[in-house]
Amino acid sequence: MKPITFFIIIVCAGLFASCATAPPAELINARQAYQHASNGPAATLVPADLHKAQEALAAAEKSFSDEPKSFRTKDLAYVADRKAKMAEAHATTASENANTAKANKDYQAAQTEIVKNTKADLATSERNAAVTSEQLAASQKSTAAAENSAADAKVEAANVKASTDAEAIRVKAATDAEAVRVKDASDAEARRLADQKTRDMSAIIILERGKKVVLRGINFEFNKATLLDESASTLTRAYNALAANPDVQVVITGHTDNVGTQKSNQLLSLKRAQAVKNWLVKEGIASRRMRTVGRGQNEPMSSNDTNEGRADNRRIEFYVQQ
Repeated sequence: MKPITFFIIIVCAGLFASCATAPPAELINARQAYQHASNGPAATLVPADLHKAQEALAAAEKSFSDEPKSFRTKDLAYVADRKAKMAEAHATTASENANTAKANKDYQAAQTEIVKNTKADLATSERNAAVTSEQLAASQKSTAAAENSAADAKVEAANVKASTDAEAIRVKAATDAEAVRVKDASDAEARRLADQKTRDMSAIIILERGKKVVLRGINFEFNKATLLDESASTLTRAYNALAANPDVQVVITGHTDNVGTQKSNQLLSLKRAQAVKNWLVKEGIASRRMRTVGRGQNEPMSSNDTNEGRADNRRIEFYVQQ
């Protein structure tokens, strides 16, 4: 059975098995990323990377089929999404490298043809000059004219050679500049992927007794306790940390900036802490393990005089009790 046929069977089985439960956004994104990558040059240029993305997506589909509501499906789908996009990025780099190699090959061929034509023209000019000298040997004046003609031909040949050399230098400079541009683009993509990996690793939540953990990435609608979709990644990591430490109990504390009244901010911070608790309870964390507190605007961690400072102050914290 071909790999793509096996993959289609797994996807179809996952779709039929989970028809009663909508797939999570992470799985939908992973499917789209793999489809986009497989329709591009990745299948030809980096088939090994595309195969890894296919295997990762198959694992996510199987997890969704077996346990539709499991958080593990989201994590596996996230991995599949990253591998598909990585395969596409590698394919783009490989394609650009191939184009550069072709440009170098075309340049060499053009240079060879220019040199060949120049030598032929020079040889023709020299033969013509020799014939003219022999025909006008009887006349000193004619001989002088022939010599001048030959000199003019040599000057022209030198001009042609100089022009050819200048064009060769220009073409090489343009080719070198393109090669540098391609390398810079490849280096920038590598740095971007490294930065993304660093951000992903920094998002791991470690629960230590007596420590506070700021859950960065949990955001709400303006002046409401409604969680935004972009908070799902951090919430999932909070769930993973609590699930991995079943004896831990935490105080979920909400904080706001100083926009609005102190009373309204106190109530809003409590509602937001409760929204986070409700999300975790829905995912399977026992309610008794979590207590919610609202601190309002009373405990800022940055200045409220700037947008960045106010954004820091609008936060959710875990305090690990035991």
